[in-house]
Amino acid sequence: MDLLLRDAQKLVERFAELVRAILEREPSNQENAGEIETGAITPAQLAALQYIGRHAPAYVGGLSDGLAISYPAATKTVDRLVNKSLVRRYDDPRDRRLTTLALTPEGSELLDRAKRLRHERLSSVLGRMADGDHKALLRGLRGFLTTAFLIDHELIGQICERCGNECYENCVINQAHLALYGSAIAET
Repeated sequence: MDLLLRDAQKLVERFAELVRAILEREPSNQENAGEIETGAITPAQLAALQYIGRHAPAYVGGLSDGLAISYPAATKTVDRLVNKSLVRRYDDPRDRRLTTLALTPEGSELLDRAKRLRHERLSSVLGRMADGDHKALLRGLRGFLTTAFLIDHELIGQICERCGNECYENCVINQAHLALYGSAIAET
């Protein structure tokens, strides 16, 4: 294997692990004060809360598709979130065969705190970087994602969080979809 490629592979793997660790680590005691309770929610449950919050009204089938997990796994995740009073189920008024999912006020509050905590953690690292390094990192990540999408178009559907309008216009995934297909990613 080419030395440059091997070094790049190691660097990308470490970078991915580091970002995941920064965003998903347990809150410290200082962060815990008024923030997310330690052990209160898993990363998979947080991803489900994010999906349900972005796609109201949400359904288990949509959650399964959106998170690329099996229907039984989505059902179990929803059961756990309902048991924690973070999500509620109710009959869809348009189709009684469907059960709609919605965040409870507690679920919305927890999701807001989690977003704020993740933002603070990432900002603390990015804010300490030299301006040129910060810009180079963003430019490099956009270039990496766009090139990966050009090589394998299916990655767009796998990586897209289907977040709707939250970051739609500036989304590198949506921009790659526009470049490849001439249309934006469906917002649903």
